[in-house]
Amino acid sequence: MTEFNPPGPEELAEILQRSAGVFIGVGIVQIVLGVAAVLAPQIATVVGVEFLAVMLCLSGVAQGFLMFRVQDRTGTLLLFVGALVSVVAGLLILRDPEGGALAVTLLMALSCLVEGVSRMVLGFSPAGASARGAIVLCGLASIGLGVLLFVEWPGDAVWALGLLLGVNLLMAGVSLTAVGIGVRGGGGPKAA
Repeated sequence: MTEFNPPGPEELAEILQRSAGVFIGVGIVQIVLGVAAVLAPQIATVVGVEFLAVMLCLSGVAQGFLMFRVQDRTGTLLLFVGALVSVVAGLLILRDPEGGALAVTLLMALSCLVEGVSRMVLGFSPAGASARGAIVLCGLASIGLGVLLFVEWPGDAVWALGLLLGVNLLMAGVSLTAVGIGVRGGGGPKAA
């Protein structure tokens, strides 16, 4: 077995500079996909929900395969249940993508609320003192988004997921493109 040696700062800067074009290319693709999803959020919602359903099915199949490969059979019942739930959920969503979008939007609203409250608690705790303002602001934004999704549900299920997916792709694309441009111009990480 070979030992893993992570690259040092100079080697990392060189790797990033060689890959600058890839960062820029992938970033541009993500920007285009993000803009398309923002402009057609209903289509992006359906595509996103169907993609999630396929991933759930594949995950369930992989868990089922793992169940038969495990030497110690003590946890196989839990693996079987997890695999079955994943496959059934994926198939149900594929059968009714609109219903899947309703459920996923409701889960996203709940997730935003829980995440927002936890950020607020962190922001007002001693652990969050150094960045209290940013953490509390982020928590308020998450709570606001969660409330908005709950108040507009179920009508928002047709566009909310696609819009959020589009914004996420757009921001990821902008950041990757900025990294690529930065390292191409020699603005990559410097050795200390």
